[in-house]
Amino acid sequence: MKRVLIASLLLLTACSSTEQPSTTGVKELEVLYKVEPTWPHLEKMLQNAKKQYEAAHPGVTIKLTAVQGNNEVYYTKLALLNRSADSAPDLYYHDTFQVNADVAAGKLSPLDDYLAKWPDWQSQYADSVKQAAKGGDGKIYGVPISTDTRGLWYHKDVLAKAGIQVPWEPKTWDDVLAAARAIKQKVPGAIPFTMYSTKIHGEASTMQGFEMLLYGTPGGTLYDETRKKWLTGSKGFTDSLTFINTVYREELGPKLADAHNAKLGDKVTLEWFPKGELGIALDGAWMSAAWRPTAPKPWPEWQDKIGWTKMPTQNGEAPGAVSMSGGWVMAMSSYTKFKQEAFDFITTATNKDNTLLYSVGTGDLTPRKDVAEDPSYTKDNPTIKFWTDLASVTHYRPAFEEYPKVSNQIQEAMEAVTTGAQSPEEAARTYADRLPSAVGGPDKVVAAG
Repeated sequence: MKRVLIASLLLLTACSSTEQPSTTGVKELEVLYKVEPTWPHLEKMLQNAKKQYEAAHPGVTIKLTAVQGNNEVYYTKLALLNRSADSAPDLYYHDTFQVNADVAAGKLSPLDDYLAKWPDWQSQYADSVKQAAKGGDGKIYGVPISTDTRGLWYHKDVLAKAGIQVPWEPKTWDDVLAAARAIKQKVPGAIPFTMYSTKIHGEASTMQGFEMLLYGTPGGTLYDETRKKWLTGSKGFTDSLTFINTVYREELGPKLADAHNAKLGDKVTLEWFPKGELGIALDGAWMSAAWRPTAPKPWPEWQDKIGWTKMPTQNGEAPGAVSMSGGWVMAMSSYTKFKQEAFDFITTATNKDNTLLYSVGTGDLTPRKDVAEDPSYTKDNPTIKFWTDLASVTHYRPAFEEYPKVSNQIQEAMEAVTTGAQSPEEAARTYADRLPSAVGGPDKVVAAG
């Protein structure tokens, strides 16, 4: 869904996405996507879509090109390939927060004319879901594969040992910190609390770390919609950094080496939670997918051991909880010469069968209405309704091309506080100093007041 690079990349010997049909008359479409050893779900879906598509489209072949590594590795490789029409893929798996930057750079092709002729777009996608890949020009640049929400996961046994009643429903940030302190004191073998807060995790740190805090503060936001400017100097910004500072200065979080580990997510889901070595994690709706029978490392007992609850607002302010939502889309390169064929692959990859296959595997929330109504979507996953209902309190990142640069500055501030290099106040001032250059000048920024 966020997120420097310490991973090996798959060497891509990609054909030009702008090449003409070969002498055999066969057209080739290259699809770029990411894969990790513990996250095979997208690859399985794309392989299924490839078979369906090629059977229905004689004369067109699909080349699936995987990038091995986490989100940050993938973003970097995609940006590198997109520098040239000769190397850009025809289609790619794209994080919604990157869409507007690529639209501004002319890398994506609008889909509106094609979507108007695709019945599923009108019947299966809610208007709110359609906004996921809308550019600043009002056009649509991708079809959603998934959406998500975020909150708190916790280990019931760890909390019980700490004297905390379960089910656990914290009402404020102080409740969360109090629980972490109790775990530290009474369950010394367990890490009390985890969240992403360093640059290695990229957008995961920004979105499901910092923004889950900021948007739960009074008036908390990164962008002032009324004045159309980016905000600095808000109390909520500094308070969010102070929460992170408390976690690390009081040793309520993982060791710094783990906070900087690109595989922190795997440690949380595949090691610490199953072994009862973690109390609470601030993370996304998809986490339980790592424990299902079809996962690489199933954990049959997870439904008995793990609980989930809302992330509270700072002091219990209405609506009492906060979430952030994003998601991924299938997007079409502006460089492809085979636009109709490319769009046809998008509709194949996002049809009901393939979206169901992906959603059941990943645990992500489905963007399609017919998948949401399918019994196999909710089977063996008692969390789905809870995470879906969090849409009522969710927020979205500012959909502007400058956002990725703003996100980078937030990650700098978070990491400085995580390591202790800066106090929350110092990191907030550094962010304020650097923000104008990130968003295009001081006239694009306003102090909170």
